[in-house]
Formats: sequence, structure tokens, C-alpha cells
Amino acid sequence: MTTPTIPNFDALLDYAATITGMRVAVVAPGNAETFSSIAQAQRVLHAHFILVGNCDAITNGMSAHGGDASLMEIIHHPEHPAALRVAIELVRDGKADILMKGSVDTGTMMKAVLEESSGVRTGRLLSDIFVLEYPPRMESKFIMITDGGMTLAPDLKNKVELIRNAVEVAHALGNPNPKVAVLSATEFVLPNLQSTLDAAALSKMNERGQITGCVVDGPFALDNAISSDAAAEKRIKSEVAGRAEILVAANIESANSLAKSTTYFAGLRLAHVIVGATVPILIPSRADKSDAKLLSIALGMIMSKKLQEEA
Repeated sequence: MTTPTIPNFDALLDYAATITGMRVAVVAPGNAETFSSIAQAQRVLHAHFILVGNCDAITNGMSAHGGDASLMEIIHHPEHPAALRVAIELVRDGKADILMKGSVDTGTMMKAVLEESSGVRTGRLLSDIFVLEYPPRMESKFIMITDGGMTLAPDLKNKVELIRNAVEVAHALGNPNPKVAVLSATEFVLPNLQSTLDAAALSKMNERGQITGCVVDGPFALDNAISSDAAAEKRIKSEVAGRAEILVAANIESANSLAKSTTYFAGLRLAHVIVGATVPILIPSRADKSDAKLLSIALGMIMSKKLQEEA
């Protein structure tokens, strides 16, 4: 089934609301923003939630934020390790379609997910795709950043997988041929700067059909990737320059800082999802507002629908 073009977060919420039957397992929900986002998702997205954690805290938290605990399943496991184990088992056994982090630490959760016994791994690289809405864009406003959450220091092989995962998200949002910019500090290929060598190799691999479903070019500094004026000033001729829709950062530090700067400096809306596992995995920061968590749930629903259609 062809996904309609989803150009912004309002359209993303509208499309996710048409998806029925999605089950979201949440590990140890515990803060106000998480409860608020679940309550909103109940009303707006019609998702079914399985909350694994402290029963009293969950019931009180949902009640305080307008949620209906009677319409969800609550599994009482007040200790985080047990809650995490049970939530992963729900996913492994096909009883949940999306795995979402509550108050459990991200590192602890992903370590459990990555264990061979979890039954959640597929053999692919897992990566976090951060999606922001960039207001200056007139049509599709989405720009994606990878990987600020999983892959510490990606080599060339890893970056091929990062592109594959991000392109999968772009396709699920109705973008059939996203423009991928491989970032560095410069648009020149420099022998002593590995990120520029990787970018040149990835561009050539795309040109020769080794990376498909997208257009890849680089290296680019950030301004050349997203600003057509900056690209024109430097006389960069590229289908991607100034129009990038996926940004592949050199390492986790630059991707994470770039992604968070869009929220804390620019106040842009965000969502993110980990792909490459048997189900979408949501790792919203405990500091994320309820809007970001709601948008991430909606994105997770769209990705789950795509996985189910392709199964």
C-alpha cells in the first residue's frame, strides 16, 4: 500500500489516527509528560497501551492527566529490571507492536534490547532517527538526523546502514526518494578528515546502485546541506545541496548535539524512533515534553504499520 505524502507533524498525527489496533508497551512510565502523552494518544491516536510498572503510580498518573486507566492494560512490576523484561517479552511474543521507554534509563533499556535472548534483534544495525519540522521549507518540512542515540562512531559500513534505516522512515512518511547529505565540517574531500572520505564513498556507492531508494551526496557542512543560498554562494552543484532531507552526522556527539539544538535553541517540534529491530522502539528523553512523546508515538505507529505490511 502506498503511503500518502506526510509533509508535517499535523499531517503525521492525522495519518497515525487512521491506523487501528496498535499496541504500545511502555516500560516504567513515571513522569507527568509521559502520562500526558499517553492520555493524548488515547484520545487522538486511539492506540492501545500496555503499561508495565508500578500499578498505583500509573493509575494515579493517568488519572491526573486525563487518561482512562480502564482502557489500558497495566502490569504491576514496580522494579525497572522486571518491568523491562516483561515489556520486551510482550514484543517478542507478538503481544505489542511498539516498545516505548518510560522512566527507565535509555542505556539500560537498549542493552536489554540488544541481548541475543531478547528476540527483538533482526541482524540489522539499530539506529535512532530524529525527525524535526523545519519551518522555512514550503512543501515537505521534515528533516531527519542520524544517529544521535545508538551508533557511537560509525564507520563506512555503519553509515550505509544508517542511511538505509533513515530512508526507511522517509519512505514510510511518503517520501519515495529522499535527499541524503553526509555531513562533515567542509564540502571538500580531505585525506586527513575521515568523515569527508566516507561521504565521498557513500556518494559514489549511491551513484553505482549500492545504496538505493534515495539520492546521497557529500561531504557537506550543515549550511551547504540545508541552505540553498549557502550552497549557491559556494557554487556547489548538487541535487542534495541546500535541499537535504536526511542528515548523516559523523558521530554520535555531533548528531546528538545537532538534534537537541533544534529544540533547545530553535524551539522546533521533534519526534524520533529507533528502527532496525522487529518493532519500532521509542526512547524519548525524560526531559522531552508531552508533544514530542506524542509525535514519537505517532511516528512509531506509522513505522509499525510499514513493518507489518512488508512482513
